[in-house]
Amino acid sequence: MNGSVQQKNLSREFLTNLTIEKILEILLLVIAGAMAIVIHARLRTPINIPGHHGIEFMAIILGARLSSSVKWASSISAIGIGVFILFPVLGFKDPMMGLIYMLPCIFTDLAYNYLPKMKYRYLVLSVMAGVGYMMIPLSRMFITLTTGFPYSSFIKHGFVVPFATFLLFGFLGGALGTGVYRIGKKLLK
Repeated sequence: MNGSVQQKNLSREFLTNLTIEKILEILLLVIAGAMAIVIHARLRTPINIPGHHGIEFMAIILGARLSSSVKWASSISAIGIGVFILFPVLGFKDPMMGLIYMLPCIFTDLAYNYLPKMKYRYLVLSVMAGVGYMMIPLSRMFITLTTGFPYSSFIKHGFVVPFATFLLFGFLGGALGTGVYRIGKKLLK
């Protein structure tokens, strides 16, 4: 009560640490997106089934989404995808590939942010991961029908098989991502 103002160092340090933590979390989300697309590019499994990379892709994206407190975490991961897909060493030749592989991330965020809290939320999120990964053949079909740009999955398998397999593998990847997240959460408690 001498009239002097107390310094507020404690709150300033807390805000600095919080900002550094958020920056680190955002950086990890970008790395998760980059990792998803690099694994997709480098893991060449010639099984001739469209969408089979959906398992690891959606597991990484949904696992990162569930582990993060950032509202648009999967969309931040999409930035990592968009940046790393520009590197020519990955071997992607499709000019629309960056946008096409960002769509499942954006859809995952929309599903996560706007689904109500429910009993079977993780199962619904896994299904939504499948639907999100199915955005890839949907966007490719739109590009094919509007520009005539050919995609080999449609040439080899028609339009129905890619939709079904992308949905299936995206769902399996979503289930893997939610399973790993839930197991990790229980182990950390």
